[in-house]
Amino acid sequence: MAERGYTDLELERFLAGDLPAARAAELKAKATIADRTRLDELRAEHQAFLADVDVAAEVRAIGKKLGALEPERKGRATWWRWIWAGGALAAAAAVLLVVMFRKGGAPADDDLGIKGGEITLVIHGESKRFASGDAVVPGARIRFEVATPRQGYVAVVGVDGAGATTVYFPYGGAQAASSGGGLLPGAIALDATPGTERFFAVYGEHPFTLDAVVSALRGGKPLPPGLTSAEVTLHKQPP
Repeated sequence: MAERGYTDLELERFLAGDLPAARAAELKAKATIADRTRLDELRAEHQAFLADVDVAAEVRAIGKKLGALEPERKGRATWWRWIWAGGALAAAAAVLLVVMFRKGGAPADDDLGIKGGEITLVIHGESKRFASGDAVVPGARIRFEVATPRQGYVAVVGVDGAGATTVYFPYGGAQAASSGGGLLPGAIALDATPGTERFFAVYGEHPFTLDAVVSALRGGKPLPPGLTSAEVTLHKQPP
């Protein structure tokens, strides 16, 4: 099967009518068979999920959570005021918002993607997107995708079942790389160390070195000031 040319996030935005027009036109013209297959899968997933969800009620619930955020975070959520204003495109974006926040089970009250909010992490396999807690075989090839609020600096660090750490992006680096988000370059093959591996995407608006970050993640301690992180956990199991 041909390789994917578009991430799940782009395909979901396409389904919601939220992908920029030029990128949407390119997707229509250049999507591979694998992209189109995944697009059909996502469309079916969304339809099945939304059949059991009161979208208007979910949007109101998310609005209440945003209203409870501290003023500085609340001020950043200008996109929410646009969705709340209504309209066809806004309604589609609201559906996408509910799917992204709620798919896979109802979270706790504080389980909102923008809480603490500065970065999200998605891990892609060769044919699927992994959710935190999924099983994966040693040797599997994965790629990382991050979303950040603005241009800044990003690193991806793994902590394996033996407590060893690896800087996956920039690979083996000593400091974070400049990034505005998106699918990060390169792919990695998981090693054979059994058990759980935790992957952390770390973001800061300003350059930062990784020594203190790696030490904090290894020891379960707070990150240095000005940095935020997102975590995805995978369980390496024999095939």
